[in-house]
Amino acid sequence: MGKRNITIKDIANELNVSVATVSRALSGHPDISEKTKLLIVETARRMDYHPNLMASGLIKKKSKTIGVIVPTINRQFWSNTISGIEKTAHQAGYKVMICQSDEQYSRERENIELLANSMVDGLLIAISKQTEHSDHIQRVITRNIPVLMFERVIDELPVSRVFTDDFNGAFQLVEHLIHGGCRRIAHITGPDTLKVCCRRLEGYRKALEKHGLPYREELIKIADFNHDAARRATVELLELPEPPDAIFGFADIIAIGAILELKERGYSIPGQISVAGFGNDEVSALIEPSLTTMAQPSFVIGQKSAAMLIDELTAEHPQTRKTEIIKPELIARASTR
Repeated sequence: MGKRNITIKDIANELNVSVATVSRALSGHPDISEKTKLLIVETARRMDYHPNLMASGLIKKKSKTIGVIVPTINRQFWSNTISGIEKTAHQAGYKVMICQSDEQYSRERENIELLANSMVDGLLIAISKQTEHSDHIQRVITRNIPVLMFERVIDELPVSRVFTDDFNGAFQLVEHLIHGGCRRIAHITGPDTLKVCCRRLEGYRKALEKHGLPYREELIKIADFNHDAARRATVELLELPEPPDAIFGFADIIAIGAILELKERGYSIPGQISVAGFGNDEVSALIEPSLTTMAQPSFVIGQKSAAMLIDELTAEHPQTRKTEIIKPELIARASTR
């Protein structure tokens, strides 16, 4: 049989004082003398008392906890973002509860309901690749639980947002490829349910348009976020009657998959074909050849997301919804000319 949790009533009985006195002492109430506070705190420690945080939250209407939902934890971008969130939250006295949707809409919906019912003060959400509707998030907003969306956002929702300047990042990257002499630039993108994919695709299109290059549907491939899917998309591009002279991967993981396939087939990179990615994962500098990419300050995105949500949680009056767009930085490496 498990050990029974010690309550403030047990401490009160041990010291022959009222439950109210114990509660006030443990919360640092000024009406309780320092001598009594010290005695109660020492007794609580000796009896191995731990506060019931959920019950405390119900009383105070605040749990000092933020819920975070990300598509996955095992990719560097998301783990770095979580680190930025956790550091900022900790400095502000908040705890963090983290869930991953595993890129599934059904799990995202379950996670949101779980966190909302766990008395979190607010939610930070990056949607899954399957998410096409926002009703599950709107229901949380209707319950007056503040929501901030980061990186993967839904523009139609009335919430604050933090995300990368994907359009201009993609535009600059494609211009870099064009300046290196590339003319048939392929783009391996992700699902169009994600605005981040749409914004990068539009940046790609506008860069081609600016430089008088045609947009060709056959040079656009959709792939999942893994090496195998990227390799299959690369094979399809190489089998075209006129194969590309550059591949721009939606994310570094896709670009690296392309490099692996090209190297296996004996292509010279960037001699025969240039490759570029987006994100600046650590492995992008280690692969051979090192990958040209747009660096996203993922830790900063996490920090800004948490700070904006906490500002909303602690404001005395309702705040205007804000949008923070983070600029990426081009890092030219050996995989492009």
